[in-house]
Amino acid sequence: MFITDLDGTLFTDDKQINPIDLRALERLGEMGFIRVFATGRSLYSFQKAVERMGFDSSCEELPVDYLICSTGACIIKLERKHGIKMRGNIINRKENIIQKHSLESGDVSHIADYFDSLKLDYMIHRPVPYSHHCIYREQSRMPNPDFILRIEIYKDFITKINHSEPIKDFGQATELLTIIPAEIFAQHGNNTVTMIEEALPEFSVVRATSPLDGKSVWIEVFNRMVSKSQAISWLADQLKIQKENVAAIGNDYNDLDMLERAGHVFIVNNAPKELKDKVSDKREFAEVGSNNNCGVSEAINILLQR
Repeated sequence: MFITDLDGTLFTDDKQINPIDLRALERLGEMGFIRVFATGRSLYSFQKAVERMGFDSSCEELPVDYLICSTGACIIKLERKHGIKMRGNIINRKENIIQKHSLESGDVSHIADYFDSLKLDYMIHRPVPYSHHCIYREQSRMPNPDFILRIEIYKDFITKINHSEPIKDFGQATELLTIIPAEIFAQHGNNTVTMIEEALPEFSVVRATSPLDGKSVWIEVFNRMVSKSQAISWLADQLKIQKENVAAIGNDYNDLDMLERAGHVFIVNNAPKELKDKVSDKREFAEVGSNNNCGVSEAINILLQR
C-alpha cells in the first residue's frame, strides 16, 4: 500500500499533479499496489481541487483506490465505475464512505467554550459528507487574513455566529478549526498548540500549515479516533496489509503520525527541517525531491527497487 499526502506533496505549488507523478501512480496500480490519498482537505475541498485540475468529479480518471480526507475523519473507497458522484455541491453516493468519525454535540460545546475563553477565531464543520457546511466565530483582535480567505471560499455554506452566544445543541461535527497567523505563531505558537493539547486531552489535536497561504497555522480538534495514522491502520487491517508493506510520503506536521506508522517512509525536501529530523532515524527512510520536482515518482522508484 502506497499513501501520499496531497498539498505540498503530490500537489505542486500551483495545485496541479505532475504527469510524471500520475504515471508513477498508474504503474503502481498496474503492479497491484493499493494507492491511497491522505489529506487534511474535506471531501468537498478535495473534489473542487481535482475539478480545477480538469479531472471529472467522479474521480475515475485519478490513479487512486482510497481517499482519507479531513485528516482521517473519513475514508472513501473510490471505485472505477462508481466513484464519488455529486449533484451540484451535494455528494449523493454515501455508500462510498466506508468509515467516518464525528464529535458529539457535547464535545462541540466543550471545545467551543475553550476556544471562546482564548478569544480564538474558529469554525465548526458539519459531519461528513457535508463538512463544507460550517459556522464561524470571529473574535480575535489580531488580523487573520487566512481565516477571512477561508470564509470567502466557503461563503455559500458558512454562517456567522454571535460573539456572546455559547455554542449549544449544534449536533455532531467533523471538527473545530482555529487559524493562527504566521507572525503570531512565530512568537508563541508552539505554546498555543501544547496548551490546547493539554486542555483537550480527550480529543485529537492536529497542527497543519495552511494550504491557502502556506504560512498560517491551522489547529484542528477532532474525535480522538481521527488521525491519518489511525485511518491507515484501520484500512491496512481491513485489507490485511502488514506495516512493513505500507509506504507513505508527506511534507507537513499533520503527516508525522502517518510517516511514523509506515514501514517505508519518504519525505519531500520542501518539508520543514524539524519534520525531517523527527523521521530521519527510520531505517526505511529517504528524502526525495520537492512537490514541484516529482518527489512522489522518485519515492515510488526507490520503493520498487527495495
